[in-house]
Amino acid sequence: MDTDIKGWILDEFIAPGASLKQGDLIKFENEESLLKKVGIVVTADCDLENKKHAKLVTLVPVVPIQTLMEHYLLPEDCEKKKEQIADYAFRAFDIDRNQELELKNTILIRLIDSPPANCEKLSIIAAQIAADQLDSIKIEEYKALMIKSGASIKKAKDLEKQVTSRGDLLPLPDPSKLGVIGNIAWVRHIWQVPLATIALRTSEVGFKSGERIARLDSPYRYRLTQLMAQVFSDIGVPNIQHSIEQNIQAAYDHV
Repeated sequence: MDTDIKGWILDEFIAPGASLKQGDLIKFENEESLLKKVGIVVTADCDLENKKHAKLVTLVPVVPIQTLMEHYLLPEDCEKKKEQIADYAFRAFDIDRNQELELKNTILIRLIDSPPANCEKLSIIAAQIAADQLDSIKIEEYKALMIKSGASIKKAKDLEKQVTSRGDLLPLPDPSKLGVIGNIAWVRHIWQVPLATIALRTSEVGFKSGERIARLDSPYRYRLTQLMAQVFSDIGVPNIQHSIEQNIQAAYDHV
């Protein structure tokens, strides 16, 4: 393996007293969940050193862009186009659109649970979106659904802008030389594993589910923990009516 990978620190040897550190990249080879196959330790070094972590390690998932799209960005776009997609679902299942919304949703949920024979998969996906039952959508299904429902397919440049500007995503240095596919840290999907399940040495890999393979270098490591703090300490406030624009205009007019 290359010992000089930009943005990542690789140990030439593991000292006898080595321990897990914040920023360590952990790979879970046999994990089925796409959101838990690779993660970066964000538990503070002081907590790890002083054993204040209740033997649990907190990780932020590192995912490929396709996983991010199918589990986050594309479902979000479908939600924005929910009205058009719902109309398509109603047409596909011959549901009277003039009925009460609650009744229409009840019908859709029943169809999702027990779809008619020879029912198109796109119709079921549309019903899931209309009834707020969709967790993820494959790229090919998303594109086909947009065409069927008459909605527009989100452009690649707009998705790129979302990835680089959202407050819960952080593009990382390329870890492909480490055998990791994907370089987006998705802060909002943190999870925990027991410390004892992470192998620091190759000899431990056979009986531990996670393997430490590198450490994220600074300043990326510090930026990741800063981003996590921002996401989970953010205080949202409701939208309020204000007259700032009118006041600015009045100030201009007054001069």
